[in-house]
Amino acid sequence: MTDEALKLQRFKEAVSADIDAQVARILDETQEQCDKMMESSRLTVGMDENAGRVRLRQEAELDYTRRISTARLGAQRNVLLRRGQLADEVFRRVTEKLAAFRRSSEYPEWLKKAVEQCRKKYPERRAEVRLAPEDMKYAAALGCEAQEDRSIALGGVIVGFEGVGAVIDCTFDSMFENERAEFSNNKELADIQE
Repeated sequence: MTDEALKLQRFKEAVSADIDAQVARILDETQEQCDKMMESSRLTVGMDENAGRVRLRQEAELDYTRRISTARLGAQRNVLLRRGQLADEVFRRVTEKLAAFRRSSEYPEWLKKAVEQCRKKYPERRAEVRLAPEDMKYAAALGCEAQEDRSIALGGVIVGFEGVGAVIDCTFDSMFENERAEFSNNKELADIQE
């Protein structure tokens, strides 16, 4: 795993921990409100055994259950909205860090190493490299034929091998989308299922 991937992983874990803490706080506040509502309902209803009071207690409990359900749904909706906002912010920052890395002096060397690693998988085959239009200035240093690929927006490289039909995608675009999908699936959906 490259330094950038490790940095991205650490950054992602730190943000995830922050999100989890905020979610826990929101859920604790919701549970506290629910407990207060339950206690208030129980005090209002009382423990009298006559039929009128029993009916009132049942209605109050039903009302309480509806309120709790509404509060829980509202809290879950708020948690998901906030988590989505935090995820958008995290990935906006990741995009900025990727752009900064792409402008750095380390980026051309990263491209070269990525191509070398890909070429090790099929050393006997001719490699065909695809780069973002902005990265074509590094093509000569990669040691193989390079073509412009407008689908690459965040940077990185796609390496194909002649006669094999194999393509290795080392673009930041695909890494970014994979991380975003994993983040969304593992973080947001886990809360819905609980």
